[in-house]
Amino acid sequence: MCMQLSVYVIYELLIRLQELNPAVGEYLSYKKISAGIKVQTTTGSLEFPDTMLDQQFHHPESVAPADLNLLLGSFKPNTSATPR
Repeated sequence: MCMQLSVYVIYELLIRLQELNPAVGEYLSYKKISAGIKVQTTTGSLEFPDTMLDQQFHHPESVAPADLNLLLGSFKPNTSATPR
């Protein structure tokens, strides 16, 4: 099932994540991956599952701090020494 994504949902989740860890950085872009999206920020990347995006869109109050901590677990900081 393909969900139409509003970018503001990504911004909302990033704002909430930045409250827990400011090192997450600011939104740059996203791309679709198998079970959600990969979000590129100014400091790294995170993976947001479709279920979390849907939850933030329809019932943001139900996204618990534990859910946000799981998202933070997918954060991969940029490494300037890695060639592209």
